[in-house]
Amino acid sequence: MDEIDPQALQFKEVCAYYGAAMHMAQVLEHGIVNALFFLDFLPRKRSEWTDTEYEEFFEGNFSKTFGTLVNSLRKVTTVPDAFDDLIRRSNKRRNYLAHTFFRENMDVLYAGGFDEIVTRLNDDIELFHETDTALTAILEPLWIENGWTIERIEAEAEKYQAELRRSKPDEVV
Repeated sequence: MDEIDPQALQFKEVCAYYGAAMHMAQVLEHGIVNALFFLDFLPRKRSEWTDTEYEEFFEGNFSKTFGTLVNSLRKVTTVPDAFDDLIRRSNKRRNYLAHTFFRENMDVLYAGGFDEIVTRLNDDIELFHETDTALTAILEPLWIENGWTIERIEAEAEKYQAELRRSKPDEVV
């Protein structure tokens, strides 16, 4: 029986943590697009927007870079200094993960730096989560002003998840 290479297992685990960190970066990115929807799209369109405009808004914003989204957010609202620091750090770490992470960390991994890498990835996950939580705190008064309570948002999310489950094709066994 072949022996399992511990470095290969560590690499797989690093990839899992990396995936979790990038997932949280994308959650934050989606939060910024949602913020732009409430801070920019709705005030400009009021209740007079079409499904096409709605789709184009989200499609256009999801095609932007993280940094461009951050700049768009700064144009439509004043962000508190503490949030500005979080979003700046999040942008820097997201860009590092997207463009540099594997190139710089594979030598570290193979030199025995697994714990160091995982610690930094967990720090990134926490940073993205903290930034998203701060963004939610900024947006919550706007949601409430527009009739969106946390309960209503959660109910809409559940309806969406149920719709996804219903539309999921049956798996072939």
